[in-house]
Amino acid sequence: MTEKATNTNRINFYEEKKWIMAYWFKTRQNINFSENQMLTQWSIWWKEDFGSSSGQIFQDTFTWIKQIVRTMSKAEIKAKRHEVADFSSMPPYIKQLASRKGYYVKKCSTRKHPLRVSGYAIFKNEKDKKPIYGKKFNLTAQQIKEILEAKEDK
Repeated sequence: MTEKATNTNRINFYEEKKWIMAYWFKTRQNINFSENQMLTQWSIWWKEDFGSSSGQIFQDTFTWIKQIVRTMSKAEIKAKRHEVADFSSMPPYIKQLASRKGYYVKKCSTRKHPLRVSGYAIFKNEKDKKPIYGKKFNLTAQQIKEILEAKEDK
C-alpha cells in the first residue's frame, strides 16, 4: 500500500508513520490499544493528518496497525520500519538541483530513533550542522523541490 494507492497525498510519510505507530504500541505495556488512544497519539506527533477517527483512511490504518501489533514481534516491526524508511532513497534530481542552487540536501537517519520520520533538510553546504530549511528533517522530496526551485541558480 503506497501513498498514491491509499490516496493520502496530504499525509506525508504515511507508510513510515504507520510502522512508527505500530512500534510505539508494541513497546507500551500499559496502554489500551483503542481508536481513541491511536488518534490521540497520532495527533500529538502529526497534528493535522487525521481530524477524527471516523474517516475511512483512519479506520484502515487502525485495523492495519492492530493486526501488525498482534502478529509481529517488536524486533520485526522495528526492522520493517527501517526497511520502509531506507527503501525511499533521495531522488537523484534533488541532489542535482541542490548543487546547482548552491545547497546540500541530507536525509535523516532513522537508526538512532525508531519514532522519527526520515525526511529531508537543506543545508548551506555539506559540513554544516544546522539546516536552513527542515530543522527537524520533516520535509518531503516534493517540498525540497519547491523550495529549491524558488531559489536562484548560483
